[in-house]
Amino acid sequence: MVSTTSGIVQRMSDELRRRELNFDNIVIHSRFRFFEKSVQDSGLSIKLGHRGAEHYVIDGRQHTISPGRYLVVNRSRAFDCHLKGDEPIEAFCIYLGREVVAETAAALFQLPARWLDQPFGQGSAEPLFLERVYRTDENELGRFLAHLRPLLASGAPFDFDALYYTLAEKLIRSQIEMEQQIQRISSSRRSTREELYRRLCVARNYIQDNYKQDISLDELAREAALSKFHLLRTYKEAFGTTPYRHVLSLRLHNARRLLSKGWLLEDIAFELGFSDRRSFTKAFKKAYGQAPSGFREPGVLDTRFFNL
Repeated sequence: MVSTTSGIVQRMSDELRRRELNFDNIVIHSRFRFFEKSVQDSGLSIKLGHRGAEHYVIDGRQHTISPGRYLVVNRSRAFDCHLKGDEPIEAFCIYLGREVVAETAAALFQLPARWLDQPFGQGSAEPLFLERVYRTDENELGRFLAHLRPLLASGAPFDFDALYYTLAEKLIRSQIEMEQQIQRISSSRRSTREELYRRLCVARNYIQDNYKQDISLDELAREAALSKFHLLRTYKEAFGTTPYRHVLSLRLHNARRLLSKGWLLEDIAFELGFSDRRSFTKAFKKAYGQAPSGFREPGVLDTRFFNL
């Protein structure tokens, strides 16, 4: 293993072609126009997009990271990585050491063997995290990474020992939150629940990327590769809301933001995909108990209504 306690981000390029990428406790800033590599024994890492897109293939499944996205890769995993661009493609790769993760988990849950009755990584010394592409706005870890990215890009030194423990804590907490969603899906087989959850996350990401547009259930089902029946049922099980209500919650939450900036009601309705001012006003009043014309200050999102 390669370990470092350096207080700066390690900027690497060609030397990564020769390494196995099983580092411990290091932050790497990579910059390539072209890169291909097969890794047989990786370290536990968080791949955070910065500029352009990197592609990873794990167990035949492709994962693409770009700005606003990150990927978690478990320890001792094999994967292929490739990228190609006219302009340099940049990403940050944060490696967490085994001791950091184990110590953090022990502090959070007293005994590592009692992590929610071992819901992920049964019987292993270290939890197995769900390997998929995450949005930086979907969980605690992602929001922290979004804040961290410009700081890493600046090259300024800071306390990396504290950073690794903070990242390990947020990684574990985010996994537990996701595990609770997975466990709510009706299926006796763990592998089926995980696969359904991956597909539901595709649908959820599609909603978050396109909520200002009209999204049909047929369209969403195609994106998730699920039947409309299974999409509706399992989406509600996992996320506690329906796709329709999720779209509405995103529109209304952003409407509050635009209202606080003084936007006209007609412009807000058009911007956020409502059919007209009347339909926007009706939805807003039903959600918040007041007409949007009376709301001009930012407030706290009422999660009791949206149940997200």
